[in-house]
Amino acid sequence: MEPVLFTPEVIAGIVGVVLTLTFAYFPKLRQAYAGLATEVKSYIMLGLLLLAEVAICLLAYYGVIVTVPPFSWGTVLRVAFALIASNQPIYNAIPKAEDVAEIIADRDAKLLLEG
Repeated sequence: MEPVLFTPEVIAGIVGVVLTLTFAYFPKLRQAYAGLATEVKSYIMLGLLLLAEVAICLLAYYGVIVTVPPFSWGTVLRVAFALIASNQPIYNAIPKAEDVAEIIADRDAKLLLEG
């Protein structure tokens, strides 16, 4: 059996999935996150993905995460792609909890009344 190589891209994929699952299944966090405006949620997730990318790239650059070939701008792009590609499909695929669906419906109803 082949060993699993924890390349920056694999680590980025894992981090992207963990971020999505954290915001979807941790009770207090998911409720607070669901009540936010869509734009704010997007900015928060993009900020966390960018922070994760910087951390992973710095670890790869300083040799904590071994990369073959050596770290390059291509690695940065592959890490960014892995984070986005692992985060968004999982978010769209997992079912929303009942309390989250209610919070989103309440938020949308308030927006309609204000608009």
